[in-house]
Amino acid sequence: MQLAGILSSLLLATQALALVRRGAPVDAPTALKCAFVIDFEQGADGHAILAEHLAGKGLKWSERTSINNKFANFVSVQLEGDCQDAATIFEGLSRATSFSSVTSRPGPQPLKSDKKDVPFSDELYHSITGVNDARNKLGLTGKGVTVAIIDTGVYYLHPALGGGIGKGFKVIGGYDLVGDAYSIADPTITPDNDPIDNCSDDSHGTHVAGIVAADARNITTPGYVPAVPFTGVAYEANLLAYRVFGCPADSTASDVMAAAIYRAADDGADLINLSIGGGPNYPEEVDTIAAEVVGRSGHFVMASAGNSGAKGIQVTGNPSNSHGGFSVASFDSTVTPSPYSLIDDEPYFYGLGSNNANFVEGESLDIVVNDLTADETDLQNDGATNLSKVAKGKALLLRWGATTQGGSSKRCGYALAAGASHCILYGNTDDMVGIAGNAGLPSMFLSRAGGLALIAKVKAGGKPSFIFTTKQKPYKIPTAGTISSFSSPGLSLDLEIKPDFGGLGGQVYSTVSDHAAQHAKSPDSYGTKSGTSMASPYAAGVAALLLEQKKNKKPSFEDLRAILQNTASPRSIFKTESFNSVAYQGAGLLNAYYAGQAVSIVTPSAIALKDTDNFKSSVVLTIRNDASEDVTYRFRSFSAATVNAYNTGDDFTLDATTLTFTEDQQASVQFSNSAVTVAKGKSAQVTVLFSAPEALTPYPIYSGYLQIIPSNQENIIHVPYAGVVGSYKNKAIWSRKSPSLATRWGKQYGLTEANVATGLYADLDFNPLSQNAVINATVGAGVMAVASSTSRGGFIEIVPYVARPSKRSNDLEAAGFNTSAPIYVRLTDLVTEGNPSSPGVFVPMQRNGYSGTSPVVPPTIWAFTGVAYDANGNPALLPSGNYRMKFSAVRNLASASSTKDEDYDIIMSPPFRLVDGAAPVASSSASIASSTATSTQVATSASTASTAAPSGSAATGSSAATGSSAATGSSAATGSVAPTGSVAPTGSVAPTGSVAPTGSVAPTGSVAPSASGSASPSSTSVPVVIASPTYAAPAPATPTPQPSNLYKAGAVSTFGSVFAAIVGAALMF
Repeated sequence: MQLAGILSSLLLATQALALVRRGAPVDAPTALKCAFVIDFEQGADGHAILAEHLAGKGLKWSERTSINNKFANFVSVQLEGDCQDAATIFEGLSRATSFSSVTSRPGPQPLKSDKKDVPFSDELYHSITGVNDARNKLGLTGKGVTVAIIDTGVYYLHPALGGGIGKGFKVIGGYDLVGDAYSIADPTITPDNDPIDNCSDDSHGTHVAGIVAADARNITTPGYVPAVPFTGVAYEANLLAYRVFGCPADSTASDVMAAAIYRAADDGADLINLSIGGGPNYPEEVDTIAAEVVGRSGHFVMASAGNSGAKGIQVTGNPSNSHGGFSVASFDSTVTPSPYSLIDDEPYFYGLGSNNANFVEGESLDIVVNDLTADETDLQNDGATNLSKVAKGKALLLRWGATTQGGSSKRCGYALAAGASHCILYGNTDDMVGIAGNAGLPSMFLSRAGGLALIAKVKAGGKPSFIFTTKQKPYKIPTAGTISSFSSPGLSLDLEIKPDFGGLGGQVYSTVSDHAAQHAKSPDSYGTKSGTSMASPYAAGVAALLLEQKKNKKPSFEDLRAILQNTASPRSIFKTESFNSVAYQGAGLLNAYYAGQAVSIVTPSAIALKDTDNFKSSVVLTIRNDASEDVTYRFRSFSAATVNAYNTGDDFTLDATTLTFTEDQQASVQFSNSAVTVAKGKSAQVTVLFSAPEALTPYPIYSGYLQIIPSNQENIIHVPYAGVVGSYKNKAIWSRKSPSLATRWGKQYGLTEANVATGLYADLDFNPLSQNAVINATVGAGVMAVASSTSRGGFIEIVPYVARPSKRSNDLEAAGFNTSAPIYVRLTDLVTEGNPSSPGVFVPMQRNGYSGTSPVVPPTIWAFTGVAYDANGNPALLPSGNYRMKFSAVRNLASASSTKDEDYDIIMSPPFRLVDGAAPVASSSASIASSTATSTQVATSASTASTAAPSGSAATGSSAATGSSAATGSSAATGSVAPTGSVAPTGSVAPTGSVAPTGSVAPTGSVAPSASGSASPSSTSVPVVIASPTYAAPAPATPTPQPSNLYKAGAVSTFGSVFAAIVGAALMF
């Protein structure tokens, strides 16, 4: 059997007598309603088998997409009617090996995009990645290597991309898997043979393609002439284009992506780029498995790590988490195009306010300086009390100051109040800041140098000349070569090292379509974008250069990974001498030249030391010498910064603004040999002994790099290692205590530390529930389900609490409930408009954050109104009686199919008596009630439940309500409206029986140890989106922190809507 077939058989393994379920259940928040992928044995006619099988069940269906090649054989179907009991529908399906729900994937959204860009030269752009040396010294250009771009399509008519498609062109082929109209609103698939994209506003795929292989030299066609010629990383590589988004580019699906991956591999792609993904997840969805199957078969997959860096640790997304793919982090580029205006004929950089950028090209502004001494006196609130009285009709210059004194809208509001025609804020440091400005007048942030030049001219008695222009020139980025603020860090949820390495993704100039250029009002078809979406194709380009170098003997997946990681360059934290954590940069920034000349390979090329319970104290390195001479290798190591993502006494995961990097809590490393000589063509082994550090904070991530120094090459080989101190499995999934969550999120709702903890509360005022208290179903009671870590599944169920269990079972069964399976509660969202409802089933359950949008969102404030899901999956009022509410979540490193209590983080409420009575006065909780339904409204929703529910049948074990139009993929199981942009794919595992254990009494020892912190995964429903409150952050952990590189506060935020846009952006990769 061929390697691809063997891998496919292993990864899609089946049981002889049972059809295996993989991936997300039908009720997962991103599951498309009644859409399934069915895998078949190689050689089986899946379409014919399905037609006969489904006809026998009287079901109508249509094919979404299918693949039948050496890598995979599957058919994706759309069923009509009721499809909740999927296991029964596909039971007995001949020659089928597994099935899974189709899940949505969000469309790409650029983090930042500049108009009318002037690119920088290749010499600057490609210098820190070794690409220039690989070209000039090794002659590598990517020639003979084929890279597939799976994205929004490619505008191959662009001259820099060859001007056509087919033999003899740069883009040699491809396929449109969805059609122009495919979107959240219309998920109908209409494939065709033309992968062109000249209709998406962002032109994401064309930009990605240009990063890999554009050649914008010697172009004379109007509209396509760049201001400065440039080239992609591997500009002589061939491209294949696979379109998986329609013109709206707002959504695709896991089956479509899997089909594209298998098709690209079968079409001969050497490399496949996936600048698509979601939030924290497990690598168990159909597209992530596809990446592993083809990747280990020699068709290597590069995937963006994600843009959730603001959320803190462990947020790399699928498909980059694939065990057979490469997760790519983003590093900031060296220079970026920046606009400038002329002050007395000298250029000074600026950025325009996003609320009002209505400056006119060539306009001469009459400048009034609000306070000539503001800079020398370090005035922080210029304009607040000293507003100029002579600014009417003129451009008022104000000094930027501490944000505690107000932002750009408030400061430019001063200019508006003074009657100014324009607001110009100049920097109080040498760094640039992206601003919103004030909608009432054109607003600008001017460099400090520009502001001081204006002040100096006025002080000298002159009148400065200020000419606004949109011309641009290269601006050197002070954060060059450091991890981009938005780049998603690892480790993976199973503590593997992700991301694997990084490429340039911050401020990358590349090609766009004519439509996108017109949409952006750009004079030419080029643009600058940022994201791991840009870093991934950069890495694909570097890999293409390496494959060209290795054309006589294509490396295996393991060898390619080893070469790229061995030769990457670990980089430091911005403004420090400490190396950034492996959790953020993996092996470091790729270096094409070092990779191209590598003749030594060290494996494993990355070492996951895991946690305390699974600690790898001894690792054997294998050193292979492919040189034509004997080589001596010496050994040493160094530590990287330790990431402190939890505070003692607070189990919520800290975000980028509050976590710290320290130089303590570092592992000790010893080598069995100080040096070893390896004969040419031979291998040798060296043992490395690790000792984990003592923890000073809960669950610190420590890391570092082994150094292997060859005698025959200039670069040092690096092998990253990383681990976590503490019992990761015993780390709480449900949050129990978080002062920081209460301060930064709960305060706006009047919630305190005492009532942001996971659990059932006595009432809608969130008072503590006492033993044997009475809960009136008509009134409702508060529920908090705060996830402190991402889990393969979270479940909230009702458990009878009586002396005679048989009687309670009889009462429940008489009311239509199935007592042989978990009885999941129905929860009502108290904050989101419309008060949508959701089953207490979240698979997977992504951790919560303090604020922001998908994929890491704040908790939801829930109400329980005595409603649960009956045996038919319908919401029904529970009979009066004594109950407990059980919160269960699959523990870290545990199987989703486990039925053992020790594999679940369990919280049991005190026993309570549920009654159903007349509705009294509404809750007096002003802080919550002010933005929620009244008690009566909540009660009404309890009796008119309409949310689709999880099946209560023992056959399926668990299933949640789809609640919303699953086909859109844009809303969660609750049916609540998703934030603009769409919901991150959850890509989870829920094999048959993936339910919480059903025992009526939970172990009392389920609380995490006192030294542990626990993060909070978001429920897979979509809660209300709330702006980040401005409350003070909690005190830092005991170790003295170094400045976080995540926001690079005070660094360049480059122009207009630049780094300011990063924090709010959701999912462009």
